[in-house]
Amino acid sequence: MSISNFIETYKVSKSLCDDLIKYYKNNKQYTMARRDIPKTNDSLFYNDSQDPTIKELFKSLGAAVTEYAKKYQIRGGLKTHVTNKIQHYQPGSGYSVLHYERGSKAVEDRQVVYMLYLNTVKDEGGTIFPHQKVVTKAIKGDLILWPADFTHPHAGIISKTEHKYIATGWFNII
Repeated sequence: MSISNFIETYKVSKSLCDDLIKYYKNNKQYTMARRDIPKTNDSLFYNDSQDPTIKELFKSLGAAVTEYAKKYQIRGGLKTHVTNKIQHYQPGSGYSVLHYERGSKAVEDRQVVYMLYLNTVKDEGGTIFPHQKVVTKAIKGDLILWPADFTHPHAGIISKTEHKYIATGWFNII
């Protein structure tokens, strides 16, 4: 009998990843430096965005989370959290602190996390899930879904030499 680790990888088109990096670079209104992580910027985007690139991302996310929900028999609908982000980590930067995505009353609606690698990072750059003994590589177009709860602490693996771009956010049960 095999036991699932609930960490799944789906594929998103590489051209969409390129378009999301362009969106990030052009999105001055909602882009800000992270105070908690040096040499890191977040660019926010929202569920009601009319931008064609963001709409295409939500279409890809919807297909993946539908498959994920079916596989794990998640009851009820899932919808992305109202705020989503594209994150850019410069070389030597990243969120390397072990954490999980649901741990306080403010974020208790988070059920499933998504992270899309927008570029391939050959020098580290992946994500580690120590309890599941899983390390994902930062491969352009890989969309990773996993539970948001304490069972899945994870940390970014910092690349000392390369930039890393990801799109990330959460699905809430509606």
